Amino acid sequence: MRSKFSVVALVFLLTLVFVSCDKKVLADMYQHIDNSIWTWDDVRNFAFDIEDIESQHDILIQLRHTTDYPMSNLYLFVGITGPSGQTLRDTINYILAEPSGEWIGKGNGHLRELRYMYRDNTSFPEPGTYSISLEQAMREPRLPVSDIGVRIEKITP
Repeated sequence: MRSKFSVVALVFLLTLVFVSCDKKVLADMYQHIDNSIWTWDDVRNFAFDIEDIESQHDILIQLRHTTDYPMSNLYLFVGITGPSGQTLRDTINYILAEPSGEWIGKGNGHLRELRYMYRDNTSFPEPGTYSISLEQAMREPRLPVSDIGVRIEKITP
């Protein structure tokens, strides 16, 4: 009986994988932060090229921090600049821990890593080079963050 259930579950999972949307990674970038201390004046920029303006894309922000991080969230100023100079600026609240204090994301030991879905199903209006800037916007001028990054995924039906 148990093996029949396992086979049915496996078939269901494989069907789900093949039916769901596929994502192609266009950019997966990290920048290491010196001494693992991210300061207010340390703005990080990530450039990537978009050729296909018909497709939808997901934009994720990636973060690595230690368990010494003193808060459960991270406010960020996020800027996107397009090929023609058009800009978009947001402030986001990146939740790093559950209300219980348990860290979100994966990792073992002292280091944690997680991704934040910044914008899903996003279309880019023109082909060319785009840039995303990330700036820490917390009240603390120095934060124990070791790496910050951006991931761009093209969604294909």
